[in-house]
Amino acid sequence: MSTKYYTHFLYEEPAPKGLSEFRGVVEVNRVLKRGDFREAAAVLARNFACNANDIKVLQWSRLH
Repeated sequence: MSTKYYTHFLYEEPAPKGLSEFRGVVEVNRVLKRGDFREAAAVLARNFACNANDIKVLQWSRLH
């Protein structure tokens, strides 16, 4: 069963170099620990095929 989260994050793009801002709903196949932005960044990085250090999570909250 998937869990939905609202997210707002920045992505440091390699080329052209710069920040992109994203916000929206993400579905994850497991429940993440509350406030664990490192794990949230890892999930997002897998989808963007980048390093988790390239993602800065500003907001990550579970939708009910």
